Amino acid sequence: MPPPGLWRAGLRLSRGMSRCVLEPGPPGKRWLVAGLGNPGMPGTRHSVGMAVLGQLARRLGVAESWVRDRRCAADLALASLGDAQLVLLRPRRLMNANGRSVAQASNAQAAGWHRAPDAP
Repeated sequence: MPPPGLWRAGLRLSRGMSRCVLEPGPPGKRWLVAGLGNPGMPGTRHSVGMAVLGQLARRLGVAESWVRDRRCAADLALASLGDAQLVLLRPRRLMNANGRSVAQASNAQAAGWHRAPDAP
């Protein structure tokens, strides 16, 4: 059973943590919010984006809801803000390669967040 925050936000996990399926959420907009930085290096100027994203996740009540997604080499959490659904993205790559994670997540979001290509 996924953490309650993910279930309420509409994220269902299949057998593998990397096979996330976003079910239709509430009507409105869906925004991808990425916190850029170097994983494992908190407190440095290169990880300010991740710190801000962490604060945002805490304020929205989804700080314990991160799920690893191998498709975009990142951790994802979902939150509602008004009529919008936020997809919080915390890349697991080094700062200079964060753009790849964001691009892959953006492409998945544009495609409707259907099953990962490697999903059965």
